Amino acid sequence: MTIAETNQGLLQDAPLRVTESGDLKSVEDLIHDEHLELERVLYTKSQGRVTIPYWRMFHGKRGRLIKNWLIYRLYEVDVIKSILSISNVQDFQVDDRSRIGTYSFNSISFNNGALIITCGEDCALNIDVTELDIESRDIEVRGKARVSHFLFLNSYTDRIYE
Repeated sequence: MTIAETNQGLLQDAPLRVTESGDLKSVEDLIHDEHLELERVLYTKSQGRVTIPYWRMFHGKRGRLIKNWLIYRLYEVDVIKSILSISNVQDFQVDDRSRIGTYSFNSISFNNGALIITCGEDCALNIDVTELDIESRDIEVRGKARVSHFLFLNSYTDRIYE
């Protein structure tokens, strides 16, 4: 199987770009529960840009069934390496109360130039922008991860492997 065949149907056809606060739900739906590491977040003050690499595991493709018990299933899914870019940034602060460094996205909100991305329960990315301009784009399919389904709950290991 070629890389093109592997990527087919997984990667976004075009970047998702949001410039209106009413469209933030589309970004939140895409990144919710996806995995990021704070040490990889980059703020380039001279360009007014925050770049957040993240990994998409919940992209709608179920994956390969590994275990199938009565109320528990374990799947192996492809992991998509993606980048969330925020432009027009004036200031950027990370409020990481837990200091664990690895989180999943929870929510995103925007009010009067303040963009707040909440990660886990104890982490917030506080971004002041002159105007809203967010873009998410997929880079490549990069590795696999395991996702457990127990009744109506999903969980994943943060271990990504090739």
